[in-house]
Amino acid sequence: MSVVLLFASSGCAKEKTDEEKLAEAIKKIANSANMADASAKKEEPTVESKLDAISNFISGEVWNEGFVNISWYKNSGTSSTGQKIDIDLTIDRLGKAMEKKAEYSAFIQGLDAKYDSLKQVWTKLSSETDTLYKQLKENKPQANDKSYKFDTGLFQQYSKAFQDDVRALNKK
Repeated sequence: MSVVLLFASSGCAKEKTDEEKLAEAIKKIANSANMADASAKKEEPTVESKLDAISNFISGEVWNEGFVNISWYKNSGTSSTGQKIDIDLTIDRLGKAMEKKAEYSAFIQGLDAKYDSLKQVWTKLSSETDTLYKQLKENKPQANDKSYKFDTGLFQQYSKAFQDDVRALNKK
């Protein structure tokens, strides 16, 4: 009798229901998709994608969260969106962004000759960013101080040129 039970149970194990077959197929597809996602995440960023991230950093952390808010603060006492602003925190955060900018400068300066034009623009942009930040550290603006000179014109010109050059690289 035990032989019959053993034989019967092994026979039952061979046949799978349609639901079990479907579940196995779904698991295989999901595993394949997860493996593809994992290998896609392991890819190293390209020079162009890194430059795009640097461009976004300049427009986001340096301009939007830093210089533009400081410009508004000195004229109106508020951020660029009309909200209260802690100028000390804003300058402190800008300092952290300047540390990141130093890393980005090293990356850009290490690029080969193919990127020489972009490197020249970055050198001007980086220098102007340093100049503006140094001014803020040495002479913090006060709210509603229209006499405080904080000219971001060159920064904006260099920033736009850098963004345009990065976009042109990404279109190639």
